Amino acid sequence: MIIRFITTLGIALSLAITAPQVARADAGEILGGAVVGGVIGYAIGKEQGKKQSSRSTTTRTYRSGIPSTSQGAQTQTALNYFGYNAGRVDGQVGGGTRAAIERYQASMGYPVNGYDFPPYQSDFLNQAYYWATSGGQAATQLSGQPLLFAYRQQVHSGAALAAAPQPQAQAPAPITPVVTAQPETTPAEAPTETASTGSLPSLFAGGTARPSLANRCSAVMLQTSTNGGYTTLANMSDPDFALSEQFCLARSYAMARGEELIQDIQGLTPDQISTQCAAFGDTLSPQVVALSLSSKADAESQMRKFALDTGLSPADLSATSKVCLSLGYRQDNMDTAVGSALMLVALGEPAYGELVGHHLREGFGVQERQDLAMQWYDASLSALDAGSQAVFLPSQTDRPQLLRAAMVQAQ
Repeated sequence: MIIRFITTLGIALSLAITAPQVARADAGEILGGAVVGGVIGYAIGKEQGKKQSSRSTTTRTYRSGIPSTSQGAQTQTALNYFGYNAGRVDGQVGGGTRAAIERYQASMGYPVNGYDFPPYQSDFLNQAYYWATSGGQAATQLSGQPLLFAYRQQVHSGAALAAAPQPQAQAPAPITPVVTAQPETTPAEAPTETASTGSLPSLFAGGTARPSLANRCSAVMLQTSTNGGYTTLANMSDPDFALSEQFCLARSYAMARGEELIQDIQGLTPDQISTQCAAFGDTLSPQVVALSLSSKADAESQMRKFALDTGLSPADLSATSKVCLSLGYRQDNMDTAVGSALMLVALGEPAYGELVGHHLREGFGVQERQDLAMQWYDASLSALDAGSQAVFLPSQTDRPQLLRAAMVQAQ
């Protein structure tokens, strides 16, 4: 039933790619029809996107001598959203953007220097933007700087932030539903209306809410701001907090990378992409559950076999995973985020194993397993030592040493 639904959903979204041949129908139908065909609508991959980008940029006017970066564009977008007026979003951090940064710094009580925009200040701005555009603005009915200050106040007070709205699935093409017969309800079993006795309903009848990684990272960023910057090898006194900082920093980088890829997707709305990534997470949820029950070697082997059984190209699966990793974090959907990170490791990108280690250490999306977390940390750091490409803060050459020192001291 779910395979038919998701596959039909892919058709209803007018996905333009023909699903590749698959070795096993179950995994192939779900991933090929619903996710890869939809999310990676630019199937040739990022290289084609780069060519299109290089052609399109020839028609734009850029200020000479100032590089255009996706991080610059992200900063400008967030600054403009909160009313600091960075001007046109072109990715070039010039005088106008630096002046906007200074206005942001002054309003937040940071040292004012537009040429010095520390990561913790930038990360807090971007975290606030993700929160606001994922439901915070709708929940508070505020805008501009008051919305940013409301975010800071909620983080500071420890209040639960507004959850990102779940995307609504697009209506599938008409199909004959598979209906399971339900037993008839006898009068004794029929639900009765609650008598008007004045009793209040329990808001917690459904059990304890799942912890929010978005809330956790917002609190970490606030503490980092209070500390005056990120933990370094020289000043590390709390290895657990240092690991949490790096977790949230890696999460921010993963979201930014996915946003870049999403810009190249043609013919799909953001809600449609979100729907497809939610299906991706649902499909990978058994593999995510197994993370807390299996060694790293076994979990990775199982995911690699799963990926091979789909018959899909590693390039398509990798690109899909990076997009869905970003959206999983942005929407606090841990099945999607953790499953995507695990898929990337299985496809030969071991640096993403750091994320799996963080999740196992802190228990977000998986059962907390400190012992297994260390396996994932060690493997990802060993791969970096052996020359594997860094995907989080590649310019910070001492980051692996910081992670390893924190990992050893936290044991």
